[in-house]
Amino acid sequence: MGRQSDPAATAQFGGLYPDQELQDYITGLGMSLVAVSERPNLPWSFKLVDHELINAFALPGGFIYITRGILANMNSEAELVGVLGHEVGHVTARHAARQITQQQIGMIGLIGGSIISETVRNNTESILQAMQLLSLRYSRQDEAQADELGYRYLVRTEHNPEGLTAVMRMLQSTSPSAEEMGVPGWMLSHPDPGDRVAANERRIARAQQDFSDFLSGRDQLLSHLDGLVFGEDPRQGYFIGQRFIQPQLALELTFPQNWTTQNSPQSVQAAAPDRDAVMQLSIAETNSPQAALSGFMEQGVTINQNSSQTLNGLDVAWADFSASPPEGQSGQPVRGYVLYAASGDTVYQVLGYTLAERWETAGPVLAQSIMSFQPLRDDRYRDVAPHRIDLVRLPESMTAADFLRRYPSSVDNEAVLLANQVSENERLERGRLMKRITGGRVPER
Repeated sequence: MGRQSDPAATAQFGGLYPDQELQDYITGLGMSLVAVSERPNLPWSFKLVDHELINAFALPGGFIYITRGILANMNSEAELVGVLGHEVGHVTARHAARQITQQQIGMIGLIGGSIISETVRNNTESILQAMQLLSLRYSRQDEAQADELGYRYLVRTEHNPEGLTAVMRMLQSTSPSAEEMGVPGWMLSHPDPGDRVAANERRIARAQQDFSDFLSGRDQLLSHLDGLVFGEDPRQGYFIGQRFIQPQLALELTFPQNWTTQNSPQSVQAAAPDRDAVMQLSIAETNSPQAALSGFMEQGVTINQNSSQTLNGLDVAWADFSASPPEGQSGQPVRGYVLYAASGDTVYQVLGYTLAERWETAGPVLAQSIMSFQPLRDDRYRDVAPHRIDLVRLPESMTAADFLRRYPSSVDNEAVLLANQVSENERLERGRLMKRITGGRVPER
């Protein structure tokens, strides 16, 4: 189950972060935990994925994922090991397998049930996979058990269990900003089983053991984070309002007002406020718009109208289509537009559809948005760069407020304080490694 879902999970969260040394570091730590776990012989895999969301998750069979977003907010190796150990605990206790078995994919609104032809289902497959992966929620009992196992693995690998306490505090302080992104973060998929900080402190007290010589590894971790991308990476595409811009591919598309949007490496998706209409921009695996449309027309949809023409300087083929559920299956008829456009050597698909009964109002909205697909002609929007972590070793003792003034960042001060997990008036010792955030360049409009 986990192996089958691994490619979709990796892709949905941005693919592998392009830093092999950092990947190897995380894998090494993960395998040290596996060696002291109850299921060391699983085909374990540890991946750092290229997503700004603060999250980590596990799939059955030993597939563990950690985002660069959560990593950027950690401040010691013990914290990283604590999160990895927690996810290893979910696998060894078989929590993830049980959750996937119990939770059917929750397809809401238009996507509900088996509603349309195989073509449209295939085109929404990435959305559905993402929804399933993001909707897994553990029980409070599962969380408490994973915390207990994570603590056990920390101690067995001689990492200071206070790291688990520290990372819990970090997750509590950063979870609101993660939720605002509209995608479930750690605190949504991992419900709080009570006061986890206090529970971990009780574990430490019950152990009656001196952990002062156990590894915290602040510098060990931070030395691997220098240059790490921080926050959203505009090179992978960004939004200015409802206007989506892909600077590397030099393309843009404007989605309807008030629609929820999400960018991923596989596609850009959007949904109407009532979830009764969806759109998706993706790459078509063909060499011409006409060939792509011909393939679409052969997949059991009814074509109401179709044409080949030039749109915004691009060679395109498009169709107005209808589709109904296969005989004997539940669902409602839908109607939509599909556009295939050639740009360079690549053919892109822009797909939008709604319930047939909503076509009179939703159809013009879909048409206007789909026809906005065009080359990016203004070079200002291609000149983008992500924010990155820049390490500073303090030459003298100072407060965090002094650090912010002396070493200014390109993000707001609150984000820097959160990334370092310090308060503004906290006194920082000489020689301490601190993160500032530099770079970052995106046009405002």
